[in-house]
Amino acid sequence: MPDGEPGVGAVVFDLDGVIRHWNDDELDLVEAAVGLPPRTILDVAFGAELGPACTTGALSSREWMDEIRRRVVAEFGPGVIPALDAWETNVGRVDTEMVRVLRRTRRAATVALLSNGSTRLRRDLHVLDLLDEFDVVFNTAEIGIAKPDPAVFSLVCDRLDSPPARTLFIDDLAENVAGARAAGLVAHQHTDLPSTVAVLTRWGVPG
Repeated sequence: MPDGEPGVGAVVFDLDGVIRHWNDDELDLVEAAVGLPPRTILDVAFGAELGPACTTGALSSREWMDEIRRRVVAEFGPGVIPALDAWETNVGRVDTEMVRVLRRTRRAATVALLSNGSTRLRRDLHVLDLLDEFDVVFNTAEIGIAKPDPAVFSLVCDRLDSPPARTLFIDDLAENVAGARAAGLVAHQHTDLPSTVAVLTRWGVPG
């Protein structure tokens, strides 16, 4: 850990891009098979209107999915429904190496999840067998504030009873890392397993 620093008592992990990865390339092929440009559904789902509504809980997962369907079918026709079905049922894949890191980290510190999720997040975690890998799960759709708003990081620290300066946040997106730092947390942008393990080790956690 840095000289003079006491280490961290809590580590907060992002989900997507860190522990769960999406098989977007496979879904591109499904979209192409029904005549959709690649990432059409993704772009609609996480556009400036629907994305924030989903991740702050303004729309339930079911309402969000239904609105995505309505918009895509309205533009491209009912022939695209198989692609929408595949997109809706997809839950991604788990990075098993990162799960091992979670377990080692949990031996030395509180481990939490902070995800810009939909109201379906806990169901997905159950399906992926990840629900019990965390001491606490923070879902922004339940909180009403999403990353990168510094307020959500402050709330997480309060609920963990962990001072921001002793809370390490790990996320794959630079804007979320910046939001965490603005709230006073130690933060690391996850790009690969070795660099994340190195940061955990540096802060006194056996990653």
